[in-house]
Amino acid sequence: MKTFTVQEAKENLDKVLEHANEGGTVILIGEDDKAYELVATIIPKKGPRKAGLFKDQIKITNEFYEPLPEFKPYME
Repeated sequence: MKTFTVQEAKENLDKVLEHANEGGTVILIGEDDKAYELVATIIPKKGPRKAGLFKDQIKITNEFYEPLPEFKPYME
């Protein structure tokens, strides 16, 4: 684990990211003495969305299209 101030991290961004990529944890200390933890993660790439993925899993009955009882006074 390495600790940097935000200003040091800005000046040495390559070193900070390299340490995080190697599995290390980086702690950034802000001007207000708040600590921020920087951890490298791998975000999986998503492929294109497939149309019809949830086909036949949702059923909409005719009751869905009937007016709600709360709106009956407005419909008259």
